[in-house]
Amino acid sequence: MIVAEQKPLKDIQRMLKGKKKVLTVGCGTCVSVCFAGGKKESNAMAATLRTAAAAEGQELEVEEVTVQRQCVQEFVAPLEENIEEYDAVLSMACGVGVQTLAEKYMDTPILPGLDTNFMGQPTEPGIWEERCVGCGNCVLEYTGGLCPITRCPKQLQNGPCGGSEGGMCEVDPSIPCIWSKIWTILDRQGIADSLMDIQPPKDWSKSRGGSMRRVVVGDDLRQQAAREAGERAMTVKVAPPQSPMKPAATPQAPSETIELDDTWHRACSLADLPEGKLHRVSVADIDVIVTNLGDCIRAFPPTCPHLAEPLVDSGLLKDGLLTCTKHLWQWDLRSGEMKGAAERPVALYEATLNGDDVMVKVEQEITYDYDEEDDFDEDDFFGAD
Repeated sequence: MIVAEQKPLKDIQRMLKGKKKVLTVGCGTCVSVCFAGGKKESNAMAATLRTAAAAEGQELEVEEVTVQRQCVQEFVAPLEENIEEYDAVLSMACGVGVQTLAEKYMDTPILPGLDTNFMGQPTEPGIWEERCVGCGNCVLEYTGGLCPITRCPKQLQNGPCGGSEGGMCEVDPSIPCIWSKIWTILDRQGIADSLMDIQPPKDWSKSRGGSMRRVVVGDDLRQQAAREAGERAMTVKVAPPQSPMKPAATPQAPSETIELDDTWHRACSLADLPEGKLHRVSVADIDVIVTNLGDCIRAFPPTCPHLAEPLVDSGLLKDGLLTCTKHLWQWDLRSGEMKGAAERPVALYEATLNGDDVMVKVEQEITYDYDEEDDFDEDDFFGAD
């Protein structure tokens, strides 16, 4: 996990000098575990800033919200509705979370409330110790699963320095000599002789010796990542009671029973149609996808309009936007309008509630004409490797 500490209050006050309205954004993952930037810490920081400002006779309005993971764009997307109301955002996340907000919301100053220290683990209640430097060339297969790069101050790779005493480090006698622990583990496993093999000099080329590092997976996994990102986005919960986030849309409720002509057919019950999910049904022997957007019901064909990709299997739905994960094109299901690409709208069947029944009007099946010219280079959407 990433371990961080809160910046001194005076440094945070300096960053916020002249600001009138501030949003503190906590993170519910790593920094929550180390008591630096979770919901409780974010709320406490907001209260401290308000109190300190009042004591100095300054006007400062501070509101707070906590997201589950500030380093993932889907989890910070709901902040978009209100973020422009603030003079600044104080991120209570690690440096990755700060940068995620800064790149997504470029018009609002994003300020760090924490100092990010290291990747580590809790060794006892209230104490965390560094365990990994992210060198990009892991050697733990040779060292019993313990890292001499991180845990030896001299970063020795072929045994101890000779200055350790009683199994404790020469540089810092308060910590164990990691090479002593490595020997103990390998000896218990009966393979201590492997330490006689000389390891070559450390290859630092995969570490911070060059530019920013990047990991790129294959196209199939990138499509899977896009699909999982949409699934996360559909289940994000951002707003605690203290949050300034806008309330959700009023959900659909059963309506009064009305008379409908024979072109209307029952698709399913409202109880079988959870909000934000795509549900494939057969209506008058025609395949149809129905979805509950929270404030309305929509029905449409089960394939996307550009290359016949199956939307029920690979389509993602968030805030009324339907995304085809094959190429990441999007449609607004309230209007059928296509977003950010050539005009090829989703054709909608009429849909309504009749009591607790979801009804769809089907006079004839909607189909699309596909053209080879509609295809394009996926690099335009995913980015070239």
